[in-house]
Amino acid sequence: MGAGSSERMGTPKMMLRHQGKTLIQHVIEAAVDSDVDGVAVVINPDVDGLLAEATMAGVNKIFLNYQSNQGLSASVKSGLYVLPAEAEAAIFLLGDQPLISSREINLLLEESHADHSHSVYQSSYFGKRGHPVLFHRKMFNRLLEIKGDKGGRDLVKKYTDEVKIVEMGRNYPFDIDTMADFKKLLRREVS
Repeated sequence: MGAGSSERMGTPKMMLRHQGKTLIQHVIEAAVDSDVDGVAVVINPDVDGLLAEATMAGVNKIFLNYQSNQGLSASVKSGLYVLPAEAEAAIFLLGDQPLISSREINLLLEESHADHSHSVYQSSYFGKRGHPVLFHRKMFNRLLEIKGDKGGRDLVKKYTDEVKIVEMGRNYPFDIDTMADFKKLLRREVS
């Protein structure tokens, strides 16, 4: 999902460059390189150049979220609307986490295929929960009820016994929410 307004950044963060690519390109490539059956990208159409950045080989659908001002819930719902009818699950990734890799996505897929007893599979990085998160179809209606600037976090808290934590075995791939976060990312690039 890359439909946010980047209010904390003051500039469209998805268009910031890291290692020669925009932040959102890193995330999309991780999804395309993973074992998922399809990739849908939800973007804010008001961000200049973002559509071009999201249009790449392996992306099945791009949804222009004209309601991105309604918060994260609008992006979550948009992502669900573009899923094929036969989709068994959806994995949500954030467009501002360029250090996410296909490995994390595949670990969630492997765990959900090996253990069908849960509805949600959430990534954990040495005990810190984060993205990506896999939601099985039976959670879709609950996700569609979310309002405002919220994603699936409240559902994860409410239905704790339906959540399986999947340890990624690496440090948290931090979000780029502020310019200080982006500068920290760039410092990692040169070290």
